[in-house]
Amino acid sequence: MVNLESIQLDLPPFVPILKIETAHSQTILGHVIKSKDFTETGRQMFLTLPDGDQMSLKIYENKSANKKNTVVTLFHGLAGDHTSDYIQRSAVLAFDLGYSVVTVDHRGAGLAEGLAKKPYHSGRGEDASEVSLKLRAIFPEMKQIFIGFSLSGSVVLNLVTGRYGQYLPDYAVVVNAPINLQTASDHLIKGFSRIYDLRFYFMLRKLIQKFEPDFNLPIVSNTRLIDDMFTSIKSGFVDASDYYAQCSTFKYLDKISVPTFVLTSKDDPFIAFADYQKASWNTMTHRTFIDHGGHMGYISKHNTTQYGRRWLDAYLHQVLLAIESTAYTPKSKSI
Repeated sequence: MVNLESIQLDLPPFVPILKIETAHSQTILGHVIKSKDFTETGRQMFLTLPDGDQMSLKIYENKSANKKNTVVTLFHGLAGDHTSDYIQRSAVLAFDLGYSVVTVDHRGAGLAEGLAKKPYHSGRGEDASEVSLKLRAIFPEMKQIFIGFSLSGSVVLNLVTGRYGQYLPDYAVVVNAPINLQTASDHLIKGFSRIYDLRFYFMLRKLIQKFEPDFNLPIVSNTRLIDDMFTSIKSGFVDASDYYAQCSTFKYLDKISVPTFVLTSKDDPFIAFADYQKASWNTMTHRTFIDHGGHMGYISKHNTTQYGRRWLDAYLHQVLLAIESTAYTPKSKSI
């Protein structure tokens, strides 16, 4: 078993660009500040899952002189897709470093919109497992790094803890993952965070009613209602509480079985950092917890040498370098 706890990432110090209400200023600035678009030409394919639903993969094989024998796969968060700013920016970063890149649209999202009867959710480790299996067939000699953002961080953790799915990446990176879905839901519907919740609700409601016009949702409500009435029922759970209980990972993080890098901020408005503190982490994890950064914001007061104020990009760069230098050979590609 590899021990990641001793690894020191060469990270620039993080000082938030605004010191007032960092939880929200960081979260908002992280999404409104312009990101780089990924302009490489790749090939798109649909991945049919065992239940007949489909996901979308956009595959960008790196053929540059500095290409690496590794593919980086990027998974989007709630109400996102492969065009989300953090996915595009991370694809640019990884491809420029010589990695082949795959961007994923979960079932029903992005290019897979309308191609699934069931919704994606935080517990879909089995879907990520199928992505890993497919990429083993396409790139049989290449290492796999899965990077899961927000909701997809939970998806990846459900896979690498052995809860859902059996085909594993060689490494995982998890950014601002909700590890306790109940407390994450509680945070999202309170105070100023209600603004984000409303945005998610309107986006999800629009998508649901586009393909299921007879499914009646209130004009204004919250994402917990969608989890209770739609996501949970369509996915085979009793209700939202059952979904949250079965798909939360905070009690299982000591079961992580592949080297995993974990980043979160203590002031994430969606996530109770206390859950990260109480969790039992094993030595297969490298954990970076910083005071400020909001939800996937990490906009620095100081420019980094390569990524401007985007401290998250500098973090991902250093993680990829650390993975390159880690002497670890997976014993198995499945659990």
